[in-house]
Amino acid sequence: MLLLSIQLACEHDDVREQAAEIRGRLIPNGYPKEWPAPGRPCLPPGTAPFTAGVEKAIKKRKDELRHMLADKSLANFPREKVLEVLKFWEIEL
Repeated sequence: MLLLSIQLACEHDDVREQAAEIRGRLIPNGYPKEWPAPGRPCLPPGTAPFTAGVEKAIKKRKDELRHMLADKSLANFPREKVLEVLKFWEIEL
């Protein structure tokens, strides 16, 4: 099972300080006891381990996105927003 690294933290501007604390191995008040923390390697609630099935689903979705980005008949498809998100998360199709 793949365990999440404590280096993962929310990147939203509203919680930037708390995320820095978490990355610095300090646990802010109110941090859920079910979430990963130093000495507490676990998957947060609602997440699943990275398996071959998950990897296959990711590949399938990337293929779908690649085709949607190339399909000019999808006039209302938000190409720029999708590309922006992919760039932010450093995801290569």
